Amino acid sequence: MLTRHLALATALIFCAATLVAQQAPDRTRPPQPGAPPSLALPAIQKQQLSNGLPVWIVESHEVPVAQVNLVVLSGTGDDPAGKFGVGSLAAAMLEEGAAARSSLEIADAIDFLGADLDVTSGSDSSAVRLHVPVARLGDALPIMADVALRPTFPSAELERLRAERLTNILQARDDPATINATAYARVLYGPTHRYGTSGAGTAATLRSISTDDLRAFYAAAFQPRNAALIVVGDVTPARVLPLLEASFGRWTTSAPAPAPARLPNAPQHLSFNQMLDDFMEKAQNTTVRSRFARWSAVRFEDGAAVRVEL
Repeated sequence: MLTRHLALATALIFCAATLVAQQAPDRTRPPQPGAPPSLALPAIQKQQLSNGLPVWIVESHEVPVAQVNLVVLSGTGDDPAGKFGVGSLAAAMLEEGAAARSSLEIADAIDFLGADLDVTSGSDSSAVRLHVPVARLGDALPIMADVALRPTFPSAELERLRAERLTNILQARDDPATINATAYARVLYGPTHRYGTSGAGTAATLRSISTDDLRAFYAAAFQPRNAALIVVGDVTPARVLPLLEASFGRWTTSAPAPAPARLPNAPQHLSFNQMLDDFMEKAQNTTVRSRFARWSAVRFEDGAAVRVEL
């Protein structure tokens, strides 16, 4: 009986090995791609408030939360010459005081609702973003509207943010990633193009920015005709539009429509090596060249320099 069982086990192992060998993948040619997966994009429902502010709504009912973004089509690329960093600083100041609330009171009110509110600024746009449980959407939207529409730009908060950003500039000298990005943008766009300087500005421009500069940038950029509301989440137009109308429908401005930023043409580099040579010539520092790396320096406003590998 034992011999019979051993024979059967051997036969099973042999059959299994044979099947595995027969099913081995064919590695003589690459596998053929399968059918492309289907992509079902949610519908965008485009609406408008009574003041002309566009509203784009995407329904997503899996989770009872909503994301509301007020997108303004102006950013650091619209900074005036000599005031680089004013757009980024103006956006950051929106949360530092609005209507009757201080920065701490805004934070406490948002935390109490289990929500999250922040303001961002990029090269070509700025945004006030609210993430909130839909059950508290009606309570959170007025706070968001205060931040976006009624900032107070308190001087004490401006000085605090200014000091923080000047400290960040000093710390950036020890951060290779920041040095890399700074050098790359300066080489690619040049010193006069807005994209050639950090969105946060320089130490010199940050020191020159006043609350009047912030108010002027805000008044020119934050207008209903230069913005849109994007709403995504467990909402329907019938429910969310009245809430948005109550908070943003009376937003008007007498300022002229913002003109598109007129940025100078970026330098045209014929090759990567020419771009590096141009940077090294302007840096006026000793350069070490090798087959794989070129070393030069980025000089900061106060004369301090760091060596950069490009």
